[in-house]
Amino acid sequence: SAKDSEHPGASTPVGSANLIYRVLDALASDRETWSKTVLLINFDENDGYFDHVPPPMPPGNAANDADHFNGQPLGFGPRVPMTVVSPWSIGGNVDSTVYDHTSVLRFLERWTGVGEPNISKWRRTVAGDLTGAFDFSRAGRQPRVNRPGPVPAPISRWRPSAPAEQSLPVAEPGNRPSRPLPYQVSVSGVVKSGSLALSLVNSGSSSAHFALYPYKGEFAEPAHRDVRGEAPEVVKLAGDEYRVVVQGPNRSWWELRGNRRGAAAGVDVRTRFLTWRSGVEFKLSNSGTSALTLRLSSSRFTRVVRVGAGRSVTVDWPVSGGWYDVRVTADGDPSFLRTLTARVENGRSGVSC
Repeated sequence: SAKDSEHPGASTPVGSANLIYRVLDALASDRETWSKTVLLINFDENDGYFDHVPPPMPPGNAANDADHFNGQPLGFGPRVPMTVVSPWSIGGNVDSTVYDHTSVLRFLERWTGVGEPNISKWRRTVAGDLTGAFDFSRAGRQPRVNRPGPVPAPISRWRPSAPAEQSLPVAEPGNRPSRPLPYQVSVSGVVKSGSLALSLVNSGSSSAHFALYPYKGEFAEPAHRDVRGEAPEVVKLAGDEYRVVVQGPNRSWWELRGNRRGAAAGVDVRTRFLTWRSGVEFKLSNSGTSALTLRLSSSRFTRVVRVGAGRSVTVDWPVSGGWYDVRVTADGDPSFLRTLTARVENGRSGVSC
């Protein structure tokens, strides 16, 4: 009913929590039912709150199809929370695979074998089918469900008494366990013939969506690419300076900034994943005519390397929980910057950032 919906006016968070409690209590109180049940608690919209993560969009302008209207792409909307409750998803894991509402239908496809024809090819490419949220190799114990407090009366709901001592809300500290993801992404770029030659790489088992943002007028509007394998992208520079930001799945983020006439214009920084130990190394190449001193830095330490003209140097970089966040700068060329942020995937569970 409306009073259990969490919509303002007719409902409260406590009222909805009581509804969820009753459902979970009914499922978990019977061992046989619990052993074969998946409960998906899904919100249908985000109430208009700002979302700093850009939603995937189909690339380019196309004729009207399932993902375009009047030549304009129709992509995903803002993110909404989803909770997966089952014997195979306990432990408070975060799954940062890209999903949308059609992912629920695709999960039902996998479970029932009945196909759903109203899901576009592009959405099947970009969004997962929810199976990544589960660890079917083991099943957890039945959960203990805590009963929420009483639903406040309407008059106190609309005229609450402010506490005498107030404080800002505090985010949950630390990291959360995280499910393995089907992406292994990296981005590199170097100036060639007056253009920025980008390489978008994804060696994972599923397609990864990249959003490219021009901050120096390199192209008219943000671009979107779906990549499995390696995809070259030539960006024509509007002037001498360039700044392109690329965002990928699971908080992966790259910034490429510089001057095409700068001393470090010929520097390329490529990522190699050492999955057997969840590590990473960077290959620094200098196609210029002079040797350069490059600095790799994180919040904790800095490495300084000298790269000769026409030479390359490989740097092994430590990670934390598979995560790395590195800035590469060049002595003698203050315009040059490469920022690389991502997580190494090795097929095993990790931690969220």
